[in-house]
Amino acid sequence: MLQYALWGVSFVTLWLTLVWLNYLVMGREKRYLKKLPKVSFGIPAWNESRTVVRTLDSLLNLDYPAKLKEIIVVNDGSTDDTLDVLKGYVEEHPEVILIDKENGGKASALNAALSRASGDVFAVMDADTTVERGALRKMLPHLADKRIGAVISRIRVDGPRNFLERMQSFEYVMSSMTRFIMNNFGTLAITHGALTLFSSHLLRKVGGFTEDKDNITEDFEIALRLRKNGYDVIMEPDAVSYTRVPRSISAVWVQRLRWSRGYIYNMWKYRSMIFDNRYGLLGTFQLPVNVLAVVLLVANVGILSIDFMDRFFEYIVRSLTIDGYFVNSLFDFPGLKSFVLARNVQVTLPILVSLALGIYLMVYAHRVFKERLRSNIVPTLAYTLAMPYFSTLNWASAIVKEFSRSKRRWR
Repeated sequence: MLQYALWGVSFVTLWLTLVWLNYLVMGREKRYLKKLPKVSFGIPAWNESRTVVRTLDSLLNLDYPAKLKEIIVVNDGSTDDTLDVLKGYVEEHPEVILIDKENGGKASALNAALSRASGDVFAVMDADTTVERGALRKMLPHLADKRIGAVISRIRVDGPRNFLERMQSFEYVMSSMTRFIMNNFGTLAITHGALTLFSSHLLRKVGGFTEDKDNITEDFEIALRLRKNGYDVIMEPDAVSYTRVPRSISAVWVQRLRWSRGYIYNMWKYRSMIFDNRYGLLGTFQLPVNVLAVVLLVANVGILSIDFMDRFFEYIVRSLTIDGYFVNSLFDFPGLKSFVLARNVQVTLPILVSLALGIYLMVYAHRVFKERLRSNIVPTLAYTLAMPYFSTLNWASAIVKEFSRSKRRWR
């Protein structure tokens, strides 16, 4: 029974992979601006004294006219020396606007910046993020299309140092490829804090960022709200930003738990869009697949784990009850023919094909984004082997917490 369940899950995964790969090489038409707009940057900062200066320097150094940049940094009730650092920075750079407010959360800080912004474009930038000098000029032309609600950059990990950060670096490359495909597919529905551009007028029109205290992924929520209002979200893969990532497993767990719970919360909030053909492929394909992907992940890992435990238990029983079984099994390696014949082809074939396609996508992603794979091969293998189990446990924890109505936390 487990074999057939695994076959079904693998077949669906394979089919979805093939559908996505069909949109791998498509692209959007390049656009050019006749006139440069004024851009207001909103930088929410809560206890970011160690990183916020690099972020502000990065924005000041952008390849863009200074008179067309408005940088607004919001101290959101920091409890460290962030406010003092920002005051010192503003004294040296009076063109930077500082807003000091009580802690109200990231969305509240962004709305404070938006209310002060005078630019035609509003750019969101986290206080632990930097951006390449030419990124803004590459992203802005897309907003000339009135159907575009937001433009996101491609994110890279900023100077990965330890093994865990290098694992996440591989993950960010593959996430960028996933977004690249969804971008070509016309189903992208995510914004982020590592440089996302909005039309200021449009952002105000849809109500700004949600200040719902239970919504801990305001970037996902605003993307879905824009899509529901008929606007597209697109990615400019040539515009690159850099972000810091968690340095410990516990910090990664907390971050991903917030992402997972925010994902569940917002998918439920916008559940009316699922299977609604008014939203095109986003409603009829992508959003259902978003839900199905979580189910497939948990099902795949769960079935494989149950099958492994069943075989392991059987092995232990035989080792304890059959004389010489344990010793003989250590040196009894089957030949290729007997190994293949012992497998259920119906189960293994879709798994092997999916694996081959996954390897192809991995190599292709690194080539397209000019990332080095060979120098990161060990963290890549570790991520591939460990992350499905980590993610499954994280999703299971998120689901339990959501059903039990546990308090949602940022950290």
